[in-house]
Amino acid sequence: MNNKNKTITLVSNNYWTLYKFRYDVIEMFVKKGYKVNLIAHKDKYHLNFDSERINKYFIPVEVRSTNILTELKTFISLYNIYKDLKTDIIIHFTIKPNIYGSILARYFKIKSISFITGVGYIFTSKKYFLRKIIALLYRYSLKNNYEVWFTNNSDKMLFLKNKIIDKSQKTDIVPGAGINFCDTLNKNIKKDKSNKIKFLMISRVVKDKGVLEFIKTAQHFKSQAKLEFTLIGSYNKDITGSIDHNILQEAINNKTITYYDYQDNILEYIEQSTCIVQPSYREGISTILLESASLKKPIITTDVPGCIDVIPDNNYGIICKSKDYKSLILAIEKFLTLTTDQIDSMVNNTYKYVKSNFNRKDILKKYEYIISNC
Repeated sequence: MNNKNKTITLVSNNYWTLYKFRYDVIEMFVKKGYKVNLIAHKDKYHLNFDSERINKYFIPVEVRSTNILTELKTFISLYNIYKDLKTDIIIHFTIKPNIYGSILARYFKIKSISFITGVGYIFTSKKYFLRKIIALLYRYSLKNNYEVWFTNNSDKMLFLKNKIIDKSQKTDIVPGAGINFCDTLNKNIKKDKSNKIKFLMISRVVKDKGVLEFIKTAQHFKSQAKLEFTLIGSYNKDITGSIDHNILQEAINNKTITYYDYQDNILEYIEQSTCIVQPSYREGISTILLESASLKKPIITTDVPGCIDVIPDNNYGIICKSKDYKSLILAIEKFLTLTTDQIDSMVNNTYKYVKSNFNRKDILKKYEYIISNC
């Protein structure tokens, strides 16, 4: 089929995720002559997609809601779109589009791919019943998909171990969104000229990102005025897994951390930091680590899937245990003893590794190859 007659649909939680992580994929398909449907929760980022070859649809999605009526509203909204949707294939991203979208794609006999961009709180949550329900929904929804994609092999093996998918299903490893490598990436970003040693964490303010461990670590070093701990990320006290608002507010009020809501110009904050800290419990592939590596920033992260895929050992960064703030404290202390030459060697190793394994150009080629052969 000629590309100009082929339509691809991408479904995600919101337009921010499509813009942040899939913009280059969408742009590539448009340039190749595909028609593209986008389906996601409406936010300001939908305005970034203005090509005449793109059709935009909006659905209500509460990312971490477990309210049955809220979820039914999302499902019905998707149903009303899918029943009239003209598309050759659908790619579903994130948990709710993967489950609801895959069920509907099978019902309407639409070829679909599920992209498991991380298992997040599905397997890190202490709520046993919730984990079981989600696993059952995943097992039912994924069994007739054309393909199931994973960002790392650990997640694939976890799905096989828990019998969410079986060995007969067609799978592939597509390492996240990748990263654009450009010689002018940080050309216009101002360098930090202070004498502070700045540790920066960028994530949603939820427990499974390791935010509590970061705050406890910052508290430990509070007496050392030369050290500065900054947290950047959106906070919603009403979502599942959110940290207690009082804990966050106290850390801000007593100047244990500096806190900013999500920032669009995140590369500037990375560039102005001394070291990136990512104490996550589990990731798909951490985009923040990829961006930090591309800017040659030293990294402290945890020994979990999605993080060790980017920082495989201590030649590339400093690795600590997840869910263990004392281990993170030791990692910070180790970083403070490193010489400039040791840090330079570490960041150069990481830069080369990430450029070789997570270059967005290579990932785009993989997308095109898989989709063109569907």
